[in-house]
Amino acid sequence: MAENYASKRERWQKQLDALPDTLRGHISLRNVESVSALSPAAQQTLAQAIQAGLNRLPRAIETLRHNPQATVAELLEHAPINTLERGPAASQSEQSARKQLADLVQLCYPDMPRLSAEALSEADALAEILQVISAQEGMFSSTHLHSDFVVVIFHGCLRQALERLEAHLASNPAFQQAVSQSDLNHPFSEVSNA
Repeated sequence: MAENYASKRERWQKQLDALPDTLRGHISLRNVESVSALSPAAQQTLAQAIQAGLNRLPRAIETLRHNPQATVAELLEHAPINTLERGPAASQSEQSARKQLADLVQLCYPDMPRLSAEALSEADALAEILQVISAQEGMFSSTHLHSDFVVVIFHGCLRQALERLEAHLASNPAFQQAVSQSDLNHPFSEVSNA
């Protein structure tokens, strides 16, 4: 006997209720069977990718189905953040990251109008910075950040990135001049408290 839609929907709802809390609010009924079939580790990777800004699930689910050891970076690489839905359907985490990016644009260029900063936060040129902001938000809200081991490694990661960026800046006088003309010469605590 063929399953009717009502019983199928009831079964999907039970599967949705059985998912980890980190996934429950992000998985539609049409994707719940595929996500439920993933291993707990793959489900955790999917949740971390969603937290980092991923919201095009079918490709990520398919990637995890074929490669359960895929990383968050691999899932985000398959669905770049600049191709994500925009407008009212965008996830709260994406909207939050875009707001933070617009705030950062205005921190660097205080004379820039807010509308321009918001438009730039959606530009392809800043897509990777948006990914970095999303990934940082995911890390800062992660329960793993309560581990001194994870904190030390995260700190090392950020220090290495800063050292690489400073070497990149030092390689080009135009970059150095642009930074010196931005409002970044003030300590962030002074700027954010102003």
